[in-house]
Amino acid sequence: MYGFESNILIFCEQITHRFQYVLEWVFHEQLDLDFRVTFDREEWKQYQGLKINYSENRIETEDIAIRPHKLIYESGVVEQQLNINRWKKNTVIFYNQPGALVPFDIFSAIFYLISRYEEYLPHKNDAHGRFDPVSSVAYQYSFLQQPIIDEWLLSFKLILEKKFSVFLPKKQFKFLPTYDIDFAWAYLNKSKKQIWGGALRDLFRLKLKWFFDRLAVATKSKTDPYDAFAWMEDAQKFYALKPIYFFLVGKKGPYDRNINPNHPAMNQLIQHTSNHAQVGLHPSYNSFCKLERVKEERDLLTQILDKPINHSRQHYLKMKLPQSYHLLLDLDIHNDYTMGYGTVNGFRAGTSNSFLWYDLSKEIKTSLRVHPFCLMDSTSINAYGKDKESAFKEVERLVMSVKKVGGSFISIFHNNNLGRGRENKGWHKFYQKLIELIQQQ
Repeated sequence: MYGFESNILIFCEQITHRFQYVLEWVFHEQLDLDFRVTFDREEWKQYQGLKINYSENRIETEDIAIRPHKLIYESGVVEQQLNINRWKKNTVIFYNQPGALVPFDIFSAIFYLISRYEEYLPHKNDAHGRFDPVSSVAYQYSFLQQPIIDEWLLSFKLILEKKFSVFLPKKQFKFLPTYDIDFAWAYLNKSKKQIWGGALRDLFRLKLKWFFDRLAVATKSKTDPYDAFAWMEDAQKFYALKPIYFFLVGKKGPYDRNINPNHPAMNQLIQHTSNHAQVGLHPSYNSFCKLERVKEERDLLTQILDKPINHSRQHYLKMKLPQSYHLLLDLDIHNDYTMGYGTVNGFRAGTSNSFLWYDLSKEIKTSLRVHPFCLMDSTSINAYGKDKESAFKEVERLVMSVKKVGGSFISIFHNNNLGRGRENKGWHKFYQKLIELIQQQ
C-alpha cells in the first residue's frame, strides 16, 4: 500500500565509502526507504521483500540485477570510460547490461555526477577560473537542462513498484527563491565623490538618462533603481515564500562593489532582512580560496546579525573543488548554494535535490549540504537580452522538468534586476510570472 515501509535488501560483494554514500542518498533521502546490505547469496534468495542484486552475476533469473562499474570500488580520481547510451528516453552513463531492467550502473552514475568527479579531472576553466560547463558530460550530451538523476530515480522507483507490487512515497515539489545582494543601491548611500564622479562619467559618455537618474536619486525625487527590497518583501508575503538573501560584505575590488556593510543604511537593511527571511554569506570574488578573508566576512556578517551564519553562496559562483568546500567546513558553514553555472541554466550536478558533499580528496562523506540551483536571472538576461518570451520558455521547461520528478526548484535573482533600472527593465514582472507558474497546481 501507499507509504510502504520496509528494508530493501541489496546483495553485493564489496562495500565502500562511495557505495555506502550513494545508497544512503538514493534510498534514505530520495526514495524514503531503509536498506540493508548482505554478502550472503542464500539470505538474499530467501528474502521476501524488495531486493536488488548488485554484482557481476545473476542469482535468480527474475532478479533486479545491476552490474557494478569499477568507479564505485575505486579510490582517487582517474579518467573514466562513460559508455553513453539511452534508457527510458533519457541519456545514461556507465551503460553495461543491454536488455536488463536497469541496463546501467545507476549507483556509479549518480556518484559520478553528484560528487562532481569530472571537476577533479583536467578540464577547461572560463575567464573567472570556474569550471566551464562545456567540459561537463551533461553539456556535451545535451542533458544539462534535465534533472537527469531525478528522472533516472523516478524510472527506478516505478520498476521497484511494479516488480514488488508496492507503492512507494511520492516526492513533493518544492520551491526555494534566493537573492544575491551584490549592489544594494545604484546611487544611494555612496560618498559625494562617488556620486559626482559617477555623474560626470555619465555626462562625458553622453548617458544623459542615467545622469539625470543619478541626480534625481541624489535629491530624493526618485527611488534608487536597485532598491527593490520593499517589492521583494511584499512578494514574499503575498506568495508565502521563504527566501534566503545572500549579502556581499567583502572589501571593495573590481568585482566586489557593494555598499560598505558598516554604513548605517546597509547595516539596517541586513538586520531588517533577517527579521523576515534567512540571511546567508556571499563570499567576495577577492576572497576566493582565502580562509582568513572569508572568515573576516563571515565574522562581520555574524556581528551585524548577532547570530551564526550557516548558508553561503560564492560571489560570481567562483568555486573550486575541494578547496572551496574545505574552507566552508573550516568555518563551520554547512549549507552551500553555489552548485550551478553562471553562463547557462540547468543542473550542474544532475539533480535538483540537495545532497551531502562527498570529498573525493579524502574519500569521505562530509556534513556540508549542497543545494543546487537551476535558474539565475543574469544568465537568462545574458543569453536572451530583451527577448523575455524566449527566456521564459526556457524557464517553463526547467520548472516542468522539476515538477515532474517532485524535485526542488532553486532560483537566483538580484535586487538590481528586480528594480526599476533602465538596463534590465521588466524583470520583476518576469519573476512574478515565474512564481505564479510555480504555484499553479
